Amino acid sequence: MQVAGSSTAKIQEGTSPALLSTYVLAGIGFGCMIAWDLIGIFSPALSLLSYESASQSIILRAVSIAAIAIAYAVCKLQADWVFEHRTRLAVVATVLSLTVVLNAVLHRFVDAPDTFAILAWVLFGIGDGVLCIVWCAYLSLIPTRRTGVAVAGGAAMGTVLFVMAATASPIGVSLGVIAFLPLASLAMLVLLMRQVPSEKTEAAKTYQKIPALSVRASLSVGAHGTVYGFISACMYLISPEAAIIVGASGIASCLGAAILSYRAPKTDWDNSVVQRLSLPVIVIGLLLMPLLDTTGQIVCGCLVNNALAFTAVMTWSTVSVENAEFHLHPVARYAARQAPLWVGFLAGTIVAFVLGVVLSFDQRAESLATALLAGIVVVAFSIYGANDTATKAQLEGLLAEDSPQPHESEGAPPALPQAHFHQRCDRVCDRHDLSPREAEIFFLLAKGRNAKFIQEELCISSSTVKTHIYRIYRKMNINSQQLLIDAVDAETKR
Repeated sequence: MQVAGSSTAKIQEGTSPALLSTYVLAGIGFGCMIAWDLIGIFSPALSLLSYESASQSIILRAVSIAAIAIAYAVCKLQADWVFEHRTRLAVVATVLSLTVVLNAVLHRFVDAPDTFAILAWVLFGIGDGVLCIVWCAYLSLIPTRRTGVAVAGGAAMGTVLFVMAATASPIGVSLGVIAFLPLASLAMLVLLMRQVPSEKTEAAKTYQKIPALSVRASLSVGAHGTVYGFISACMYLISPEAAIIVGASGIASCLGAAILSYRAPKTDWDNSVVQRLSLPVIVIGLLLMPLLDTTGQIVCGCLVNNALAFTAVMTWSTVSVENAEFHLHPVARYAARQAPLWVGFLAGTIVAFVLGVVLSFDQRAESLATALLAGIVVVAFSIYGANDTATKAQLEGLLAEDSPQPHESEGAPPALPQAHFHQRCDRVCDRHDLSPREAEIFFLLAKGRNAKFIQEELCISSSTVKTHIYRIYRKMNINSQQLLIDAVDAETKR
């Protein structure tokens, strides 16, 4: 195990042409997947369901949402199998999900049975969920330096592609563009997956399947999903144009997330921070919506959609980075997060259906429903109110940012020759079975560097540094940096 020069190599890796190409291709493929996802979310306003009435369109969309939630739950239970067969599974599921396009084409020429439409939208839900999971697995296997930029930039591009597919004319062209998007995303995913070193994919099979979302965090994520389902359904009940405008508005938050990810790649954008930023916008938009005319409601929908899109993009980025840095199982973790989101999305869609179709947007009922939704979001966040993983909570305060640097303080013993020092570090790392990333951080700790220095040197977040230090200490059965340095010094006596 060689740790010498690894930090320098890591920094250079973030700017290498090969890695830049990986991020660009990942952003393009991910963007096509986001466009496909948005087409599903706003499908009742698009050519996929133009042959159906508004109420029937919402019912078919609800069927696909239920299928997505079930797909995530099953993938969580069979996480190892899904990861093992990720590429083939993505190919099969994505191709089958294109049945919704075939269904739309058939309904333009013949009176296709309702059972075929239901089957098509069930397959869409399964395919959409599987494609998202495999993309998360891929993003969890690449270097993390610019993962956030690739995700947010891809989401912005995907929003543009969604608008192009939604507004293309005639309907045949629109359906052709829609069918192209998942195939393009799948092709890019297969290409990129083949470029991942086999040792990385093999190592990922042993990644931890914990930590999972707590019950409180699941309720918070589900509450956001409920609002998303409610807003999207309300908009296409107003008009198809309103739904497309609201869906397109998300590009603003995606671009904002891309800028933040580029300018502050080491910032801790955990779920609590992101939700704290989006919460006021969601609540204000919901409370104002029933008080305004149609134009005002669309503006409120845009506000809420941007807050939710920002949350979704930053969650994608954070989950992928944390999976890579903390060696967490990408399939198990992402599926565990998405299942409650889509259950909430289904609940929000049902509320909007009752409000718009059954009650015809009665003002008092609408005011009550939006106020209740706003209250649910606030209560869910208040109960949650912290990081979504027990691991991060355990790490707070583990190591002060200004921990002592013994080898650089006055009166410290002179440093031994560098090569000899590296060899002693390697022996300690081997003895305690430290991973390559842990060995990299161990080397800096042994030199007396503090957590803040390591964060800047390796371009990773503060909580990531603390987590790795916590694991190093646990493996070595120590509780301070000085004991770690003492272990390295003790190697001179062996």
